Amino acid sequence: MAGLHNTPLKILELKPESSEVEILTENLQQICTRIDDSGASLVSVIAVMGTYRTGKSFLLDLLARYLKVKAAETAKAEELELARQEALRDGLPAAPPAPPRSPPPDTWRLGEDDRKNMRPPDWVLQGNRERIHEGSKMDESGSGFAWRPGKDKCTQGIWLWSTPFVFPDKDGRKIAVLLMDTQGAWDDTMTKAQSATIFGLTALLSSKLIYNIQNRVEEDKLENMDYITTFAQTVCEDLPGKDAPFGHLELLVRDWVNYEDGYNLAQCKEQMHEHLDDHLSETKVPEDAKPRVARLKSTFKSIDAWGLPHPGLKVTKPTYTGEIKDIDTDFLHLLDRFCEDFFSSSKFPDPSAPLGIEITTETFQQTVMNFAKSFKDEANDMAIGLREAFVKVETVSVKEDLHKRFRERLKRMAPDTAVLDPHLLKKSLDSLVNEIKKDFEMKLKPWRMPEDDEAQVVGDFHQALMQAVQHRTIVNDQQVEGGKVKLLAAPVVGGCGYILLAHHILLYLVMGGAVYYDASKHAQREGVEVYNPVVLTGVWEDVQSWGIQRWRDLQAIQVALQGLTPQDAMQTLQKASHAAGAIATQAAAAASSASATGAAQPGSLPQAPMK
Repeated sequence: MAGLHNTPLKILELKPESSEVEILTENLQQICTRIDDSGASLVSVIAVMGTYRTGKSFLLDLLARYLKVKAAETAKAEELELARQEALRDGLPAAPPAPPRSPPPDTWRLGEDDRKNMRPPDWVLQGNRERIHEGSKMDESGSGFAWRPGKDKCTQGIWLWSTPFVFPDKDGRKIAVLLMDTQGAWDDTMTKAQSATIFGLTALLSSKLIYNIQNRVEEDKLENMDYITTFAQTVCEDLPGKDAPFGHLELLVRDWVNYEDGYNLAQCKEQMHEHLDDHLSETKVPEDAKPRVARLKSTFKSIDAWGLPHPGLKVTKPTYTGEIKDIDTDFLHLLDRFCEDFFSSSKFPDPSAPLGIEITTETFQQTVMNFAKSFKDEANDMAIGLREAFVKVETVSVKEDLHKRFRERLKRMAPDTAVLDPHLLKKSLDSLVNEIKKDFEMKLKPWRMPEDDEAQVVGDFHQALMQAVQHRTIVNDQQVEGGKVKLLAAPVVGGCGYILLAHHILLYLVMGGAVYYDASKHAQREGVEVYNPVVLTGVWEDVQSWGIQRWRDLQAIQVALQGLTPQDAMQTLQKASHAAGAIATQAAAAASSASATGAAQPGSLPQAPMK
């Protein structure tokens, strides 16, 4: 360890001969030793990820400078406070605790003419005051996260800063903070399994994840993040933990061009808040994006956005070697404010806590290795890549959405209280099923699923719709068939009704008897008196049910009347006759059996002979 300097170490690399990744255990062990030596009890990982050639590593070298200064100031403040406490214990005069430092008024305005004369923030000048040289590939002595100007890719695998920055959290616990750099996302040199492992592992281990985005937040950027988190949750779905599986997500938009000259800091922040809201507010995004937005919000504990303007054209030149004077001062000012907000005491530090389980200094190494193995096993055994995981979740989401729409339209088209013409109902339901099925197929097309898989998914979806249609059709047919019987029995029913209406006393007796019988039934079932409120509630529900059923009967009779032919009438009467005969036969057999049983019982009285 004597030769280990403050420099990043690679902990994960790609295996070029396969689709696997490999944990570099020796480097990981060196970092863990440094963590143990720091005296911290918990670990916090601050990671930057995004597509390649978007300035991730350059940003990390700047963040490293900021944290070095902040850590030194924190350590000095702790030493002064310790000395003050010791002086108080010894009865010596001690200086009062230093008041919290309040930042000077921010008079900065974007695009001011004299901005070129602004001095860079002090922390930017930490170390080499002329250049951000730490990771420059143009400087062989560089000891930071490797970066180079131009179009060529630089970072490979996952890198961690070898020495932690130690800060106390709100509860006084010491947190070892590590900076993490990752290979450019969706690099064409990586397989899906490698991408899943690298970026899923990064997201899980981070207490704060900076998603480095070029120019603006767009739907495909959020879809890519959804791919990663979906896969990571698939890997960890059997692991314990109830909290959101990931920490804070910061969408850091680089080369943001929409700030207007004269904007102050508050106006810049408000514009980025509106930009984020346009993509993560469920009231503003399209209908098909709402499930993704809901997933991201439930996956991360919090989500925020910040925008940085272009750092200057000289920074992008192949000959650029980190000269600070060439970096646009508006960029440095807003980066300074970003760091103050991102690393403020109210938000920082928090320990990394994947699935709600805090990572301690003792468990850090094993946690990294366990997660890496889980991703490897899941990728190999299930053969599910980032896109497949997303498609799988989106398919379920689309199915649920279309099922809900189908049920709502079915309820409006054929409510439970309605009895409809069977032919018209079938035609309407077939049209509805075909429309919903076609919508489902259209939503699947952009995902370009394998033909067999798509056919299977569509077939299962269609079958589920047809089951609902079949159930509703059977219920309607039964109502119509009952309506035919009631229509043919109408003369008898009408005669009975006429008699009851003509003899009010008899009508009241029949109605009163029916209500009393129903009340007695409820009272006996509930074990209470007839006048109990529970009984009255039950009787009222039965009256409502009786009324709804009579309404169905009227509709069924109307439908039956429209399509009933003499042949249908004969068939219906025959069915009713056969059914009544079967019931009568069963009743007679039951009565005969009961009589025989009674006669065989000991002590029964013999019947008197008939004269």
